[in-house]
Amino acid sequence: MIATDFHVQVAARVSELRDLAAMVETFGETHDLPHRTIFIVNLALEELVTNTLVHGSFEEGVEPQIAIDLSIRDNRVHVVVESNGGKFDPTEDTEPDLTSELDARPIGGLGIHLVKTQADNFSYEFVDGINRLILEYNLT
Repeated sequence: MIATDFHVQVAARVSELRDLAAMVETFGETHDLPHRTIFIVNLALEELVTNTLVHGSFEEGVEPQIAIDLSIRDNRVHVVVESNGGKFDPTEDTEPDLTSELDARPIGGLGIHLVKTQADNFSYEFVDGINRLILEYNLT
């Protein structure tokens, strides 16, 4: 039987995103996931990893660490993203302004909004100094 679990540590470089995307593509194709699901998972991971690397508040001298787990259970793709940066709970973010003209909107917030609205379930935990985002995508 083919394993339905995938785990990877991402180096603290945005350049690693291409390799991560390729691994997610392979995982998705191996498990015959819909192309739309593979695309949405890759988009979410790119946004979350980039935000962690660019905006994460890592203590001086602490090497940024990001771990990603993918699994298929109960007809859902489960995605867990963990990082050791300062606490950041995206579930507390206010909803972005989607009605004003683009020039009048503040910069930021749309990526997380996109990730949250594309996931069927989106939750956050902060445990032992680790940020943990849990996303689920239904396969039915």
